[in-house]
Amino acid sequence: MDWFANVKTIYGWGRQYYTNADVARFVELNRITEEQYKQITGLTYSAKEPVVIDLGS
Repeated sequence: MDWFANVKTIYGWGRQYYTNADVARFVELNRITEEQYKQITGLTYSAKEPVVIDLGS
């Protein structure tokens, strides 16, 4: 499967299908590269820092 071509096509249909966050998820899953993310969205990919919530002990 050509993940890049598929994600790019669906992203091109509009934000109701794939958002930038959706495309970033494909990078996290190693289906597309960070460079391909930039080609699709026009934005530089930045890995998200994990959110840590302290619920107390």
